[in-house]
Amino acid sequence: MSKLRLVLKREYKTRVQKKSFVLLSIISPFIIAGLVIAPIIIQESTFRQKTVLIVDNTLTLGNLLENNKSSKYLKYINMPIASTIEEVADRYENSKDTLVLHLNKNFGVVSNSPGQLYNNGHPGPGVIKTIKNDCFDLFRKIQVFRLTNLNLEEIDNRLGDACNIQYEGVGVNPEVKSYLSLAVGLLMYLLVLIYGVQVMKGVLEEKANRIIEIILSSIKPVKLMWGKIIGIGLVGITQFSIIIFAAIIIFSIVQSVLDIDASALVNDQIMMMDSEGKFIKANLPTLTPEQIDTVYAIEGLQAFLPTFLLVIPFLFIGGFLLYASFFAALGSAANPDTEIQQYILPITVPIIISMIIAFTIMENPNSELVYYTSMFPLTSPVVMASRLPFMNWETDWWQLVISIVLLFGTVWLSTRFAAKVYKTAILMYGQKLSYRNIWKSFKQSKS
Repeated sequence: MSKLRLVLKREYKTRVQKKSFVLLSIISPFIIAGLVIAPIIIQESTFRQKTVLIVDNTLTLGNLLENNKSSKYLKYINMPIASTIEEVADRYENSKDTLVLHLNKNFGVVSNSPGQLYNNGHPGPGVIKTIKNDCFDLFRKIQVFRLTNLNLEEIDNRLGDACNIQYEGVGVNPEVKSYLSLAVGLLMYLLVLIYGVQVMKGVLEEKANRIIEIILSSIKPVKLMWGKIIGIGLVGITQFSIIIFAAIIIFSIVQSVLDIDASALVNDQIMMMDSEGKFIKANLPTLTPEQIDTVYAIEGLQAFLPTFLLVIPFLFIGGFLLYASFFAALGSAANPDTEIQQYILPITVPIIISMIIAFTIMENPNSELVYYTSMFPLTSPVVMASRLPFMNWETDWWQLVISIVLLFGTVWLSTRFAAKVYKTAILMYGQKLSYRNIWKSFKQSKS
């Protein structure tokens, strides 16, 4: 058995055999799902309806706001005509969930006569914007009624939610795409960063225990570095495979619990009318809208899965090798007692920025920033992974090919750089860690 293979096997087995590895692999899909869903749950759990007490001197807008604009977010209450703003504000302006809105008699008529909102509990810009929009909408409708005798409010009430848009485009539903994009980007970010740092920690531990001197007596430094990188990379691939397998099982269980096929549901709906246009009985499953959305989402994810499994390994391997080579070079040049955090930051900044950009993909997947960062090798592993659900494979496949080619081209350069630094710096002790010394180690290394 070759020495490189021995190092690789040791790095792989010592990590995979840990109970924490198996446990983390199983619960990771739930952790990632939780990180995606948590902001929504937190927002819902911390939500409290705001009450807006209206002191209305216009004698019109107050009643209209109370009768037409109250919602689960804001409840408008028009105060009695005899109420003064001083009395109501003094009583309620310190309440957390109660705001006081004063509409003076010139509100909406004179441009420099705004309404006043009283509250010392920081209601937030969203609440203020909603109140402003509600007032403007009603004022607009009043002016239209005065000019044309057309009651826009009555028309809105009759129409209700008549215009319901259902996505019928190619691929996964946009809402599902957004969550899938965030989950994939987050998974890639965590795996690349976690296992890249493990390479550096492994080098530092061996250097601290002086084991590295014994190891290097029987194996070349470059082979040792590659053994560590490949061994830890295989651990990442193993964990990635377990996570995907666990996610598939979870989706399958959810679909079997619902016990319905989306295509069969559509066929049953079509069969509700015969060729003569008469309605016939059909055995439609009883599902809530949320359950139907879940079924369609799972089927969309299943359709996306082959593409995901084909492309993601290339992005993960390229991203891991790129950052692992940086961390290996840094670990070899560092001393065990050196404060290394300040030197890690410049390496991790690109991948942190790429995760920030991944959040923006949910709203604007076709922006130039997203396009160029999905091509730039230092950010492409995360950004391109987040772009995958939004890409049109018939027209955009070349972008993915270029991104992967550039990524592995950069990996070739970064690993050559790391190998030279590693070979020279791994046995150096007492030397202060600095980028200048890392570059010096690179130049001193023989090709």
